[in-house]
Amino acid sequence: MYLAGLRGARLWRVALGGPGDPAVVGEPQALLTDELGRLRAVLPGPDDGLWVLTNNTDGRGDPQPGDDRIVHVTVG
Repeated sequence: MYLAGLRGARLWRVALGGPGDPAVVGEPQALLTDELGRLRAVLPGPDDGLWVLTNNTDGRGDPQPGDDRIVHVTVG
């Protein structure tokens, strides 16, 4: 599972399910830390990538030229 983090400005990856126990939750892993700024949402893309929505122009982030945007990312 991937989760967008507004406050932490990162993408979180959390493994769900395990052999024989679908309720097992893995240790959260931070990705894209401070690379795109505040992240509002994440959705799966058609090619094993992800679509990530940035949200830096709502008065709380550090707006940069081109914010806010939808970015296609590939994570390994």
